[in-house]
Amino acid sequence: MTRARPISLLLIAASWILANTAWLSIGEQQLTGTEISQLLNLLPGISLLLIFISSYQRFAAVLSSLAAISMLIFALLALTSNFESSAAAIAIFESISGIQGAGSGDVDVATNRSMTNLIAATTGLGAAVLLTINALRPAPRSVAKRQVVEDNRALWDEQGD
Repeated sequence: MTRARPISLLLIAASWILANTAWLSIGEQQLTGTEISQLLNLLPGISLLLIFISSYQRFAAVLSSLAAISMLIFALLALTSNFESSAAAIAIFESISGIQGAGSGDVDVATNRSMTNLIAATTGLGAAVLLTINALRPAPRSVAKRQVVEDNRALWDEQGD
């Protein structure tokens, strides 16, 4: 296991935890990142699963690249999501105002965005960068040699006689 992999695992775990904290406050009610977008809860889990599968050294570069792409999508969602127009926020606005399809302009309640989404996006981007570095680094010599030696032709010839 390289140094980049454990650090990326910690960053993914931190971004997953941050996705489950409050990102938007509408009056007294708070919405977490995963309530705003369900994908924010799924992408770090997919990335962790891909990293653990890649530890078996089969298609490690491809799986690390896919994990990096997953965390990049997580970071983009955390940065570009319009929190006030999410289904959960609209449901809160509707319950407060009684108007179907109400938005933040229809309700006289303070709406506050926290900086947690920026921190989650930063940790997601950091994990994506580390996973990309891990994927681009060549495999250790012992792993590359083991993959070449697995199909020993001399052994096949010996057993065939």
